[in-house]
Amino acid sequence: MRHSIWFKFTPSLTAWLMLGFPLPAQAAEAAQPGTEQLTLWEMIQSVGWVLAPLLVLSVIILTLIIFNFYWLRQPRVAAMDFILDARHNLKERNLEDLIDTCHHHKGACAKVLVKVVEFARDNPETRLESLQAIAESEGARVVAGLNRPNLLLMDCGAMAPLVGLLGTVVGILRSFGNIAGDTTPMRAVLLAGGVSQALMATAIGLIIGLTAMLFYAWFRGRVQALSARFDTVLVELLVKTNNCLARGRQP
Repeated sequence: MRHSIWFKFTPSLTAWLMLGFPLPAQAAEAAQPGTEQLTLWEMIQSVGWVLAPLLVLSVIILTLIIFNFYWLRQPRVAAMDFILDARHNLKERNLEDLIDTCHHHKGACAKVLVKVVEFARDNPETRLESLQAIAESEGARVVAGLNRPNLLLMDCGAMAPLVGLLGTVVGILRSFGNIAGDTTPMRAVLLAGGVSQALMATAIGLIIGLTAMLFYAWFRGRVQALSARFDTVLVELLVKTNNCLARGRQP
């Protein structure tokens, strides 16, 4: 009885195994399609003329990333030696020496403070509110200049996927144009190959754009930290400048 059940299910089991696991000859035929598969480098080269602007954007983005690492540093806002010199000059009520110190240093606080101190020197009766208004106006301009390279990085990162999408559209239109007059059964294969090559442009653009936006997000946090440091140091020096002028106004 057991042997009869086994012989009954043996043909169906054999057929299931043959369907699930192809024979070596079938596997060899499947491994040798009619068209050769392109390598990654060949697909990148097949992007066409769009590869040139993508390469230019990638070079610009790489340059901006390296430049931002140099640009967004602590001395760009206020070096420690400048803060110590400014505190000493304000303590000694030496406004002329403070102006010379600000001209000697190139930080953002020095550029703003020299405008404030020069205005305070020419207008001894000025109040803290007027000094704060001047500092806010000059500070907004200086911080905008500090953040300008990072904004340019964001613009390039947003442009890269759009350029890649343009390459994809051009590649798909070219593929449809090539197979428009082809009536052979291989037209579907040609269309699939052309579309896959065209999508490579979008993939390259997305990779470049994502890289740029990741670094932009990191540099944006760095700009915010430097801006907070700029506000803290500048407010301290403004208060000391106002106190220095107030002592000078006393009879």
